[in-house]
Amino acid sequence: MTETTYSFRNLVLWQKAQALTLEIIRLAAQLPRDGVAPIMGSQAVRSASSIAANIAEGHGRFSLGAHSNHLSIAKGSACETDGWLDLLRRADYMDAETEQRLHSACEEIVRMLTAKILTFDREIKKRTSKIREDRESYLAGAASPNDDEGF
Repeated sequence: MTETTYSFRNLVLWQKAQALTLEIIRLAAQLPRDGVAPIMGSQAVRSASSIAANIAEGHGRFSLGAHSNHLSIAKGSACETDGWLDLLRRADYMDAETEQRLHSACEEIVRMLTAKILTFDREIKKRTSKIREDRESYLAGAASPNDDEGF
């Protein structure tokens, strides 16, 4: 039995983001080559590819805070991608059924990213709350344990 190496490539979230990007690349390749369609298609590909790229980059970061920040950027890119998809449909460059399917994929990725970011944020808060000093030690009139003279 071979052992699987732990990698961002094993993350379901990254795999879903890659699949979405691939679908948008294929969609953009079919757009007309005149007018604004290539520009909108290019923007949709850029924002979609940023989702998986930031998930991977965050995974490679040392701290939970940095990882969470990259997931937040990925979430913003997923929302941007969804906006481009809406615009492509409104401009009649894609049918409503395709847009709805891709919109649902964006929504699922946003939900997954939100859940992971919230998990990281709770863990960060838990870790930082353990290293704080007690507030009472700073209150006026509180005696220090080593304060034999009271000042």
